[in-house]
Amino acid sequence: MTPRSGASIKPLRSLYTGSAPFRSFGRVGFPSKTFSLILLMIGFLLPSVPAVPAWGLPQELNGAVLGRPEANEPIQLDADRLEYRREEDLFIAEGSVVAIQGPLRIEADAVRLDNRTGRLIAEGNVRFTDGDDRIDASRVELDVNTQLGVLHNAEIFIEVENYHIEADKAERYALDRYLLENAYFTACDCIDDPDWHIRAQRLRLQIDGYLTARNVVFYANEVPILYLPYLLYPAKTERQTGLLIPRLGYSSRDGFRYNQDFFWAISKSQDVTFNLDHRGARGIGGGLEYRYVLSKFSQGYLETNYFYDKIDQVGQWEIRYNHEQRFTDRINAKIDVHYVNQQDFFQELSDVTAERAQQNIESNLFVTYRGDESFAYLLGRYTQDLTTPSNSTTAQRLPEVGYSLIEHRLGRSPVYFNFESNAVNFWRSEGLTTQRVDLYPRLSAPISLSGAGTLTPWAGVRETWYSRGTTEEPVSREIFPTGLHWEEHLSKERGGSVHLLSPSLMYEYIPVEDHPDVPQFDELDQLQDRNAVTASVTQRFMRRDVKGVLQERIYLRFTETYSLRDARSDGDDTEPFSDFRGEAVVHFTDYLSLGFDAFYDLYDRRFSFWNTDLTIDLPPYLIASVGQRYTRGGTLPQRGDLFNPLYLGDQEPAPRIQFWTEKIMIRTPWGVSLASRAYFDAETSKFVEIAYGLQYEDQCWGITVTYLDLRTRNEFSFMLTLKGLGATGSRKFASIF
Repeated sequence: MTPRSGASIKPLRSLYTGSAPFRSFGRVGFPSKTFSLILLMIGFLLPSVPAVPAWGLPQELNGAVLGRPEANEPIQLDADRLEYRREEDLFIAEGSVVAIQGPLRIEADAVRLDNRTGRLIAEGNVRFTDGDDRIDASRVELDVNTQLGVLHNAEIFIEVENYHIEADKAERYALDRYLLENAYFTACDCIDDPDWHIRAQRLRLQIDGYLTARNVVFYANEVPILYLPYLLYPAKTERQTGLLIPRLGYSSRDGFRYNQDFFWAISKSQDVTFNLDHRGARGIGGGLEYRYVLSKFSQGYLETNYFYDKIDQVGQWEIRYNHEQRFTDRINAKIDVHYVNQQDFFQELSDVTAERAQQNIESNLFVTYRGDESFAYLLGRYTQDLTTPSNSTTAQRLPEVGYSLIEHRLGRSPVYFNFESNAVNFWRSEGLTTQRVDLYPRLSAPISLSGAGTLTPWAGVRETWYSRGTTEEPVSREIFPTGLHWEEHLSKERGGSVHLLSPSLMYEYIPVEDHPDVPQFDELDQLQDRNAVTASVTQRFMRRDVKGVLQERIYLRFTETYSLRDARSDGDDTEPFSDFRGEAVVHFTDYLSLGFDAFYDLYDRRFSFWNTDLTIDLPPYLIASVGQRYTRGGTLPQRGDLFNPLYLGDQEPAPRIQFWTEKIMIRTPWGVSLASRAYFDAETSKFVEIAYGLQYEDQCWGITVTYLDLRTRNEFSFMLTLKGLGATGSRKFASIF
């Protein structure tokens, strides 16, 4: 849920400041007392000169200064005719009057100022312009001492949000507050025939504050469709406190759905959104999302959701908390808490596909230190398994600490020292618990082969201790891994095209004795004996654009592992070659690309795994993708391990998967957008999920309609957005559009 934000609306500047009725007058900067003295001297020296004629001031005085010496910023006044009536202490300007005070500009057909009382009257096409905002009126009566007054037939325009406000009469009873009678409001450009507007008998407006109105009628075009006895909404462009536009919907399982958000801008660094989630046939719930920024080094958010299911008579709740803290340039901390009280929380309540597909969720406390060659961490992790009703047998890392020294050169020798270590406490309320310490020092010595790449021999020892094994006695395991790694990087450029070739070979010998008493918690405990060679070839085809920047057109990588141990076996079913893996991303044009990742079984001569994605990206009008997911099922190659991320020799069980994915979004120049997202199970020839969306966005309003078809329910959702009256984002809509 994303509340609207933006720049602040500037309050209208005062026409005058201080207590001066008229601070300055004209282009010449004389104080008002000086001008009065000049008039007095003229009266004595030239007694035969008549008073100021009715047709205006003499040309030599046009543009003189009228004001008080304490005035801070003079007003420049231009007009076709200027007149001063000394007996009445009255100033009159007529014809294309323009008064300028800093960024404030006043235009009118005529201006009268009573210098004794401070009353100013401007008539005829009056316009106040203050930065990007302006007020038009037919007549303005203003007390320049208090800067308050009345505007007749007022039209207020706030450009940042395109607000148009009109009223028969607008009383300015505070510097930033207006009381308007028979008021009209819209955010549409065409104010003569807007798509929507509201009318109110009485309306109070605080610039950069709130608008309150009584007896409000909402119009679509000129058709009244809604009456409200009272309306309150923020009339400012910063983060706004107030109700956001509700989301309406209908579910075949849950009945009528109503989601209402209320946003509270607590301060510049804090805000919170409260949510009401009403599902007619199912129950009612709510939640909040609190966000804060303590400093540029510290920020976070808290989200809670609760829903009472009246059918099953159970309350379901979720809590998420995230906080990031940077203590120094090297030390950082992060807290990430996520917990639900029911393992089927997302399946029952979430509209987001990724959430419903989760197998588990984690809560982590992570503190890290990054040195020039070292890395240390403290981790506390609690995992919640969503596939079982009870979480009592899930192993938790409470806590884990680790330290690594990376590529540390030993003096001036060609030898490099690497060191990895960690200690973890595995805890669970039911089942085996243990403490494990793992140490892995390693030496390597890269050797340049004079234009034939780099050969790096390496050797290490991995020692792992357990406080208790499967026999409840302490157990340890020693591994002495060794290996050779060769790699080369070649490049060739011709006619703006660049070809990069990176072949590599890695031989690894890792003798792992059978330890049935070693508990099985993660991949470190599951290491297997290895004597194998892994070959990989990576190719990148690139081309320079008109600016000379390299753009990748084709990415290819092929990987294969050959097991020397299996090759020496005497069994008839020996299969030393792993599945052959191919990865590719092909950019046919700037707008069309294809990606795939596949495993091919060389012995069964069929694919064991195949993923593809075809994407068309024509911003801003079209983005579409079609994907295919296939896994044969059974025992399949595992992608990498702790020693080699490219190794394919290990096997792991995998379920059979065969489905298609589709996502498309079309935006038209006319404001209409169409979207669709689908998951099709090729095994059952049925859609697991399909969603459709229709969105229309006009200059001052928009509408979003979605339809979600799940196995357990169908849902229809609707949201109306009125520019200027607020809107809220939705994770449901964001996953489609």
